Amino acid sequence: MNALIFTDSRGEHKQSFFRKKIFTEKICKYFEEKNISCDIMLCPFKWTTTIDFIQCIEEKHINPDKYNIIILFTGVVEYSPRPLSNFNEAYYKNNERMSFNRLILNRSHKIANNKRNFFMKFFDENNLNFKNYDIQYKGENTRSLISINMHEKVVIPYLQKYNEKLIFINSNKIVKDWEGDYLKANPIGRPKNINIINEFASINRNKFTNFVDLLSWDENDIKKYTIDNMHLTYDGSEYIFKEIIKIFENSPFYNKEPTTQGNN
Repeated sequence: MNALIFTDSRGEHKQSFFRKKIFTEKICKYFEEKNISCDIMLCPFKWTTTIDFIQCIEEKHINPDKYNIIILFTGVVEYSPRPLSNFNEAYYKNNERMSFNRLILNRSHKIANNKRNFFMKFFDENNLNFKNYDIQYKGENTRSLISINMHEKVVIPYLQKYNEKLIFINSNKIVKDWEGDYLKANPIGRPKNINIINEFASINRNKFTNFVDLLSWDENDIKKYTIDNMHLTYDGSEYIFKEIIKIFENSPFYNKEPTTQGNN
C-alpha cells in the first residue's frame, strides 16, 4: 500500500510546538509502522494551493494511481483575499522546474510557479476574469486566486474523481477580530474580508466521503486549535491526527491495492 500527504504550510508549521511531531509526521510514521509507504509533500510551493496539487497530477509529477490513500490539506491559500500586488506576485511568478523529487525532498527552497499558465488551461480563460473585492488592504483592492464559482464548478468535481482514496481536510472558520500570533508577523493583521474563507469552506461540506471538517470548530475551538486562525497548535494537530486515524481504521477500501503501479 502507498499513501501521499500533500499540504500547504498548515501541514508543516509548528513553531509553537517544534519539539513535537505535527500530524503529517505522525501520520507518516503511523502508516510506515503498518507497512504503508508514505510520500510526504509539505508546502512544496511558495504559494501552495489545491490547484498546484491538480497541476502536479495533470503534468504527471504525481501519479494518483500509485496511491491507496491521498491526504489533502489545501485551500486556504487560494481562498484568502490578498492585495493585488501580492496576487500578481503569486499569479505571474516565473516558472521554476517542477519534479517529483523536488516535491518530496525540497523543503528549504519553495517552488515558484506561474499559476496563470495552468489556470488558463484548467479553468478556461473566461473564468479568470472575475471581479476584485471592494475591501482594500494597504491601499490596494483585494482578490482571491480563484472565485467561489471556479472552486465549486471546477476544483471540487476534479477532486471527486479521487473520492474513494481521498481524505480532504477542510479549512476552519475565521474568528472575527482575533488575529492571534499573526500580529507578531504583521501588526496590521489580515484583510478585513479574510472571512471569505468561510464561504469557500462551506461549499466543501457533503462533497467528499472521507472528510475532516474543521469548519465544525467554534470560536473557542479555533483559538485552542490554531495560533492565528490558520496554523495549528499542538492540540489542533492532534485533533486532525486522530480524525484521520478514525477515518482510516473505519474505511475498508484502504485494504485495496491501487489499480496501477506508478513510476514515481
